[in-house]
Amino acid sequence: MSFTLALLLFALPFSHQRHAAMKLKCTACHATAETGAQAGFPALAKCQTCHPEMAERKIPSARVYRVKDFVLFAHARHSQAKVECATCHGEVYQMETLKVERPVTMAACVACHKERKATIACNVCHELGQ
Repeated sequence: MSFTLALLLFALPFSHQRHAAMKLKCTACHATAETGAQAGFPALAKCQTCHPEMAERKIPSARVYRVKDFVLFAHARHSQAKVECATCHGEVYQMETLKVERPVTMAACVACHKERKATIACNVCHELGQ
């Protein structure tokens, strides 16, 4: 890859759509999506598997989903309940730039819990007594 092309590619926001052809599972890059509280960004070594010329992780990216400090959210719990990533994040492989598919609001979360007949007890998502 030419230096100019490399600069151009790494100056663009990350595109899930450009990686769709590889048919990777979300956990191929977001290793803790099924086991941790956060899905996390892939480590540089993961990117270097396909992009060995990448000396540092310079992909401009910013968190799109942010949970308030007083909310206890865990990807693992949702994964164990068989909630697919696309339920909250949408069909990311069709998006050039990631956007909020389902807002991270109490109303949206409660609505989803009700749809799935999951508990809406306060202490499931909030640490009470603070």
